[in-house]
Amino acid sequence: MSTFRVMVVASVVLLAGVGAATFAQDKLGVSTRKPSVDGTVAANEYSYSHDFDQQMTLYASRTATTLYLAVVANTSGWVGVGVGPKMDGADIFMGFVKDGKVSFKPQVGKGHVHRDAPADVNDTIEKFAMKQRGGKTTLEVALKAGAYIKKGQSTLDLIFAMGDQTILTTYHSYRNSTSLSLQ
Repeated sequence: MSTFRVMVVASVVLLAGVGAATFAQDKLGVSTRKPSVDGTVAANEYSYSHDFDQQMTLYASRTATTLYLAVVANTSGWVGVGVGPKMDGADIFMGFVKDGKVSFKPQVGKGHVHRDAPADVNDTIEKFAMKQRGGKTTLEVALKAGAYIKKGQSTLDLIFAMGDQTILTTYHSYRNSTSLSLQ
């Protein structure tokens, strides 16, 4: 076998292993460990974490009763995380920190915009915290798991985004989504 073919085969095997390792990480099982919702994400605090494009890092954990979500974004503007496969219909939790003051608003996606969330979405929030430091904004939110994870559900779809300004209606400068396999 030529040296080129050996290199190609080795690369394919290596990339398949990396892909399998990445896919295996996208699982969210029930844990007894509860993240501290304080606006700061510590190493290994959450059971799932993934850095998306060196723009935002998404974190998730869950206990039998609580779903914990966090985002850390490279912005001094707004950040948001939502439950749903796309913005339309998603429950979105977003906010910013300006002059040390936190502005946090639960929203519901409607097409390509969002509106204030109804009371039932607000009632799913157990706790939230935000901090902004060194050009990074962190949002942590604890939600009632039963509102977003139903018996027999196999995946949890999440969206997340950030903006460059401290106005929640400005267009995002970065957005992404992922689907976590529930165990």
